[in-house]
Amino acid sequence: MSQIKSQVCGWVEQGHITQEQANTLYRQVTVLPDASSWRGLIANLLLWFGALSFASGVIFFFAYNWQSLGRFAKFGLIEVAIVLAISAFAWLYYRANSLSTASHSLRHSHSNHSNQSNDSRFGATTANGVLLAASVLVGGLLALVGQTYQTGADPWQLFALWALVILPFAWVAGFDGLWLLLVGLINLSIGIFLDSFSHLWGAFLDEQGQLLIFICLNLAIYYAFVFLDRNVVGRWHAPILEYACSLFAMGCFTWLITWLIFDDFFKGDGFSTGVISGYLAHLVLGFVIFRYRLPRIYPLALGGFSLIAVGAALLIRLMFEDNDPIGGFLFIGLYIILASTGLSIWLKELSRKLKPLSELEPEPAARATQGKVGDIHEQQ
Repeated sequence: MSQIKSQVCGWVEQGHITQEQANTLYRQVTVLPDASSWRGLIANLLLWFGALSFASGVIFFFAYNWQSLGRFAKFGLIEVAIVLAISAFAWLYYRANSLSTASHSLRHSHSNHSNQSNDSRFGATTANGVLLAASVLVGGLLALVGQTYQTGADPWQLFALWALVILPFAWVAGFDGLWLLLVGLINLSIGIFLDSFSHLWGAFLDEQGQLLIFICLNLAIYYAFVFLDRNVVGRWHAPILEYACSLFAMGCFTWLITWLIFDDFFKGDGFSTGVISGYLAHLVLGFVIFRYRLPRIYPLALGGFSLIAVGAALLIRLMFEDNDPIGGFLFIGLYIILASTGLSIWLKELSRKLKPLSELEPEPAARATQGKVGDIHEQQ
């Protein structure tokens, strides 16, 4: 389907067909979502909002009735809620597996296979929603333990232990939402840890060094999921986590390089030289990987726009230091416009070339049944 759409767009740009003919052809070859598809989408959205609302409601219930509830009542209620959530996940998980097996046995009937696979995905999605609620309740239980017994633990220990406890949940479900929660807790615990003990290594690890830690951590997580997703199809397929980690890492990397440009770029110390060399090496390595080995548009776009931002910062530092700023603003504005336009055109052309290659990859529904149950994927 993607190859047909790309071909039609090429015919329009080459003048072989008109836009009206392209619209007519597109309506003929495109399967528009029907009422059942919209109902499934709305049901999934309501499911996630309901799961998060349930977990939040339990936590707010304890906060509101903190003085009225006894110690054992607090622990009993939240532990019962966690046990019920995990039990519901187990039932829904195996129910989804059984429906998936039944759908494969009816592969000779296209309509029956489509209906069963939709039910299987819905059941698996429900299971992941329940497990996400259980993961949030685990955090509430850990906070309840610390608040009740006044353990004296630092806040970073709460988030680190929370991430450690829900790690098996994320591994079993192989679900974007749980992986994203886990990685968010890891980043939060490290940030609080660095802030809490900043007086111990202030002379050895300043704010720039701490920022570099987050860059390396999130880039490592990103590349781990990228290559694990390639080798173990399904369980490690977490595109939302990959997008979030790469965006956060490249944003921090761009911020750090800009900081060094305006701070001590011309001092030539070892830290600045190492960071800038690592930034350029990462851009080159990322271009080779995501252009030729694992063709992807998103990381190439992040690297390209990050390089444009760093180039603009460098021009500002060089031109505004001793020169008139009026002409400099005009030149830098033109640079940003031309560079962004050129990068966007190149990404558009590259996307058109890579779309036929995506037809050779497994469909999202097929990936979901290989190694994990419970992810929501787009229908091509």
